Amino acid sequence: MYMRNWSARNKFSFIAIITLAIGSIFILTQTTASQTSSSETDPSLCPSMTNKLSESNSLRFHPLKIVAEPWRGEHNVYAIFAIPLQYKDSGYRSKLLVKGSNTPWDVSPANERLYGLTVPEGHFLVIGFFRTRLALLYLASGRFGDLKEPCNWTLHFFPHKT
Repeated sequence: MYMRNWSARNKFSFIAIITLAIGSIFILTQTTASQTSSSETDPSLCPSMTNKLSESNSLRFHPLKIVAEPWRGEHNVYAIFAIPLQYKDSGYRSKLLVKGSNTPWDVSPANERLYGLTVPEGHFLVIGFFRTRLALLYLASGRFGDLKEPCNWTLHFFPHKT
């Protein structure tokens, strides 16, 4: 009943805004490359992030796969890394850094079948999740492309000496 009092101009504006919003969401979900392989990126070309971890003696890894689809809900922004098997049973600490975030994230073992990956020979997989609300903040601030770049995800790996 409320729509009956709207003028034709208001109806057109409302429909145009809704159409633009739906179109933007569709374009965003269809054109973003949500998965990136680190084989396409030479890690030696990745600039080092400036923080205390970058100055440490940690081993550094960039992801095999990145998924950045926060509009699909929780746990849809993550990166998967391949770590040499020699470190699997030695015990380790690790911290994941994402460019633009001051928080180091934890990683956990990843199931290759669950994430549709083939583990490179002599490696095991770990996964690090990025908070969905922070990913949406990146999206709103125009920095969402940073989440899809392998060089912007760095896993600092600290193996324990045995």
